[in-house]
Amino acid sequence: MQFSPPLSSPSGDPDTPIRRLSLCNDLVFKVLFSSQLPLLTDLINAVLHPAPPITVRRILNPTILPADLASKNIVLDILAEDANGQRLGIEMQLQRFLHWPQRNIYGVARTLASQLQSGQDYRLLKPAIGINLLVHDLFDQHPDKACWRFTLRDEVLPTVQLDPGLQVHIIELRKAEQQTALPAPLQAWIACLLHNLDEAAMRTITHPPVKAALKELDKLYADEDLRLAAERREQALVDAEDMVDYARKEALAEMLATLLQAKFGETPAWAADRIKEGKPTDLHRWTLRILNAQRLEDVFA
Repeated sequence: MQFSPPLSSPSGDPDTPIRRLSLCNDLVFKVLFSSQLPLLTDLINAVLHPAPPITVRRILNPTILPADLASKNIVLDILAEDANGQRLGIEMQLQRFLHWPQRNIYGVARTLASQLQSGQDYRLLKPAIGINLLVHDLFDQHPDKACWRFTLRDEVLPTVQLDPGLQVHIIELRKAEQQTALPAPLQAWIACLLHNLDEAAMRTITHPPVKAALKELDKLYADEDLRLAAERREQALVDAEDMVDYARKEALAEMLATLLQAKFGETPAWAADRIKEGKPTDLHRWTLRILNAQRLEDVFA
């Protein structure tokens, strides 16, 4: 799917406000940075600092299929190659996944392994680098750390690295924006990624690449096809979350009904109605009350 953004609003009226979308939308993120390699280069270097700067040469997966927009399981990542042949996977991660660390490690390892054909020399391998920008917190037990760099290092002597061939960089954006010691370019990108719709906040940014990204976003927002596709992507993620919530409630309701029947016998209609109408928090509270309840009425008191 290719997007060619016009410079006017969808209605053709320059005074018509453009319906803006968050850069946290993974579709908008991919379209912007896949088409603007200097901006992607600057973002990557801000994340990898103080490592030597890289220059993105090409995007290896620029295509976005229509089916990608409706599936919560599709990861709209960017797979880039720099001037030295290194492969970099950049991902804006909106949702939590139970096995996300395993999935991410697998993806980076597959990127490394896919560089060689049978019989080729291992010396041809270039590092595979995963860069993950998380809207949610991954390491809740470490509230004061938001930027993580994982490589193959010794457990006792972590300064000893086996090889830089596999790297995983993670930034927990919500925690990171609270940290004032981060390099200025990274702070600017974090603010843009989280708050690009906040005009007042964006006016305080002075980092030129971020200011250039905001101008490009204004152009992208005027593309009706992109706007509709991004809205479809947002709705697909909301629907997926709603399905998870519904399944969770159904599971709680079924467990509560089973426990009530086991302890008090056949569940009367009034209790079944309460279970059906209860919120997940209600169902959880009533389930805990079964432990000490002497009567069915005590559970719902």
